[in-house]
Amino acid sequence: MTIKDKTALIVEGLTRICADVAALAAVLEDDVPQDAPVAEPAPAPEKVYTYEEARAVLAEKSRTGFMAEVKAILTKHGVTQLSDVNDPAVLATIVKEAEDVGSD
Repeated sequence: MTIKDKTALIVEGLTRICADVAALAAVLEDDVPQDAPVAEPAPAPEKVYTYEEARAVLAEKSRTGFMAEVKAILTKHGVTQLSDVNDPAVLATIVKEAEDVGSD
């Protein structure tokens, strides 16, 4: 089989694929009502913070005059220092609450 023959087969195959895709699109377009609700995209996963990232956020808040608020957030979550937090979800919550401090 020559290169020209192989190329012709590839072109023929691609032409069939394009026709099949166009036919499928037409079927789908006919099956979906125009007023059908559009699915909402899934919410982005919550950021997972490392201990170092969380510590940096809390340290910055403490340096800018919110040390009492930072301590209150830690106490609210049942810890006295950030290194006592073992659950990444709790760490993320603490960071979110700390980021909200002073943004009023």
